[in-house]
Amino acid sequence: MNYILHVDEIFLKGNNQPFFYRALISNLLNTFAGVEVKRIEGGVWLKNLSENDLDILKCFPGVANFALAEKCETGIENIKIAVDKLLVGDEYRTFRVSANRSDKKYPLTSGEIERAIGQYIGEKYHWKVDLKKFDQEININVGSDGAIVYGNLIEGAGGLPVGTTGKVLCLLSGGIDSPVAAYEMMKRGAEVAFVHFMNQTAVSESVGEKIFDLVRLLARFQGRSRLFVVPFADLQKEVVMKVPSGYRMIINRRLFLRIAEKIAQNEKCLALVTGDSLGQVASQTLENMSAIQSASAMLKLSPLVGTNKREIINRARAIKTLDISHRPYEDCCSLFVAKHPETKAKPLVIEKIEQNLDFTRLDKIQPISYYISSN
Repeated sequence: MNYILHVDEIFLKGNNQPFFYRALISNLLNTFAGVEVKRIEGGVWLKNLSENDLDILKCFPGVANFALAEKCETGIENIKIAVDKLLVGDEYRTFRVSANRSDKKYPLTSGEIERAIGQYIGEKYHWKVDLKKFDQEININVGSDGAIVYGNLIEGAGGLPVGTTGKVLCLLSGGIDSPVAAYEMMKRGAEVAFVHFMNQTAVSESVGEKIFDLVRLLARFQGRSRLFVVPFADLQKEVVMKVPSGYRMIINRRLFLRIAEKIAQNEKCLALVTGDSLGQVASQTLENMSAIQSASAMLKLSPLVGTNKREIINRARAIKTLDISHRPYEDCCSLFVAKHPETKAKPLVIEKIEQNLDFTRLDKIQPISYYISSN
């Protein structure tokens, strides 16, 4: 099946548009096996896409919308044949024709094209023209190198192609929020690497079944992903022994950021990404988020900070991470949930608590790294 893809923000990039188009085309080729991709007048042509891949295309960063399409010569009879191919099997009752001609030398105006094709469809298919409440829209773009005929537009994710705005490192838990945060950064053009802190000293089957699967799903939007798994058992025990229960989550997350910052620097990442949503849990009050993020000087990005849980769940469902996130798995954070957690952490208290911790352990931690593809 062939599709015409349209972009939105790339049009704002002026002379840099070719760079963004090349990135989008490369990402499409890396994700969809056996397709042909080409930039054409008015968008991107995607040939031989499997119908099973449509859900991925709907969420693909950089694609504003897309539609099933046919290419043909510019003659009106050629356009009629392309329309017939496009409408095979359709059982619509009302329609509208929308024509545009970028080739101003073409002998027919846009209105004349619309009337000619509209009359043809009405007589052949016995459909009724309805310019406002139509079931099917037939779009016709006539350019200097041919015509594109396409149907109803399907909304895409929009944003920018992955890899056009830099590289970031996402702290990935086993929950719902952090995979969505990673995806939101991909929509802003960032290449995302991942770090996961595990509460065991060796990679377990549960990590393979959940964390790896989450990264594998997210890799569909950027070709392949780098995952760092950090054994956290020794530090975890020290936090439990030396930190008051109400502060354990805060101290734990500060340690996460310190370790993640070192990994990010080695990987030339420009920012750390978290799944924080303001006020969602005790560690996500303004006071606690400030206390946690002060542990690292690196730029921190929290793309979900202003979203609610329902919005996050809906996005997780759309990108297919929700079911995986619901699988049972105890990450490090789940072990530090206190009955009465501190909600307004004070910097002086945190400083005093951390004086009791052995920070030399941070230098001894050896993350295990993996390259994970979507296949």
